[in-house]
Amino acid sequence: MKTNHKLHLMYDGTDFGGWQRQKNAVTVQGELERALSVITRNDISVVGVSRTDAGVHAYDYVANVFLDTDKDMYSLWAGVNALLPETIRLKSIEPCSEEFHARYDAKSKTYVYQIDNSGYCDVFTKRYMWNYRYPLDYEKMKQAAGHFVGEHDFSAFMSQGGTAKTFVREIYSNDFEILGDKLRMTITGNGFLYNMVRIIAGTLVSVGRGDIHPEDIPDIIASKERKKAGITAPPEGLILYRVTY
Repeated sequence: MKTNHKLHLMYDGTDFGGWQRQKNAVTVQGELERALSVITRNDISVVGVSRTDAGVHAYDYVANVFLDTDKDMYSLWAGVNALLPETIRLKSIEPCSEEFHARYDAKSKTYVYQIDNSGYCDVFTKRYMWNYRYPLDYEKMKQAAGHFVGEHDFSAFMSQGGTAKTFVREIYSNDFEILGDKLRMTITGNGFLYNMVRIIAGTLVSVGRGDIHPEDIPDIIASKERKKAGITAPPEGLILYRVTY
């Protein structure tokens, strides 16, 4: 009899074509389903909390899967990790309510976006930060970050190709930290549109460059026009950090 299990994972997305399984790319979902199928000797389909893009990372990604297995949780956990690439780790697996759904039950998500503004590109963080070489006004970026908090129509911050039917999302917090020549945005909301976090990060860089003023952010949001916001920041700086249920 199949029973539902909740999984927590972490992964370095650099070498993967995103979360969602694809025929012509190696993906996190595909690797996880392959490992679970070998261990349980069944065809496995995993439900993930979101479809992270190619190159995007996750510190605490949540998924659920129905399994029919007599293995104890430790053996299942250890066996799956032995079959996964080293850049994907299963942090935990445990039985959960049959009704639990990793995507639909999520109440909020927290993403981190990181920028290396050192100019020389730190070799120890380059896989997890946008290496931006040009001068930025950090204080103005910090001012601009606060304007995203609240419930808004974020149409101006969605890339083409998004499948959302509604565009209103609520941002609970958007903290901007200055850590020497490293910058970190930590944003929490009840949901995000396609590439929304990366476009917000790109817009903050436009503020830092002086192309956009911090006080312009509310007007850009109200315009609902993608062309008025900044560029889509590269994927390597983005980490899905936490999901709450």
